[in-house]
Amino acid sequence: MKKIILIILAFFCSAALNAQQTDQFTQFTLNDYGMNPAVAGSANGLLFMAGQRVQWRGFELAPQTQFANISIALGKKGYRHYWHGVGASVEQDRFGVFTNKVAYLSYAIHLKVSPTYRLGFGLAGGIKNVALSNIVFDNNDPALLNQTKAIIVPDIIPGVYLYSKKFSLSVSVRDVYKNTLSFGKKTLASGTKLFPTAYISVTRKFVSGGYGLITIPAINIQSNFKGIPSVNFNVITYYKKRVGVGFNYRMHDAVSGILQVRIYKNLIVGFAYDFTISRFHSGKANSDEIMIGYSPLMSTEDLEKLGTTNCPKFEM
Repeated sequence: MKKIILIILAFFCSAALNAQQTDQFTQFTLNDYGMNPAVAGSANGLLFMAGQRVQWRGFELAPQTQFANISIALGKKGYRHYWHGVGASVEQDRFGVFTNKVAYLSYAIHLKVSPTYRLGFGLAGGIKNVALSNIVFDNNDPALLNQTKAIIVPDIIPGVYLYSKKFSLSVSVRDVYKNTLSFGKKTLASGTKLFPTAYISVTRKFVSGGYGLITIPAINIQSNFKGIPSVNFNVITYYKKRVGVGFNYRMHDAVSGILQVRIYKNLIVGFAYDFTISRFHSGKANSDEIMIGYSPLMSTEDLEKLGTTNCPKFEM
């Protein structure tokens, strides 16, 4: 099993050279399908997640991200050694004068590699619409006369997901195409290139059955292997599978508080607030994030009835 993990990491680290960092979330364990298409089908039933992140609230033209995604497992009950997962996602990023809208469809296949571990391979394909707004500059500026207002480019996201009831390793790469923001004679932002970005997440679950506590520490890394990577250290403790309280530290950037509440059995709401510790803290440039997720099967009891394993976050 250790060899499998090392091979996966080596492959994706080499594939992500010359990468550029993209959007990030404090509650990355809730939005794992949004980062990796191989997660689709790892859980039982239909999964839906939507949310919004506002970075550096109070700063004009600061980054904002909205997203929604849905995924489902196919054939998980009937197939002994493999099954499938499909999903779809949409996302919008606004940062400065740019707006980035994306839409993806994805497919994943999951294999039983041992009595306790499952391995998923996924691929998402879609389109990316990058637009330039004129809200802070003059359309008659000579430097912008040859610029188009929007470019549409293709995008694919490959991913691998290794998981059991208590462990998960997620690796994916965005912007594999290295798209240049130009199409024919149209050029946006002087042909700026979108470089691949690697997403790597590791989670581990610890259970204290007598006290009804489940603790899940996690690490998320986003890197371009050129500059300083974004590294998140995250830990959340859930009480009786209903309320989760957590902490996140983003290196050299922010510390965060996390609160997640399960409403009834199949609806979970998560909120995170980032306190900036970088030089931006003088401007009180804090960030907030909210996510809402739905699943008809989100408890250990449901999993035991089906006789299958699941990713750690849904075994709260």
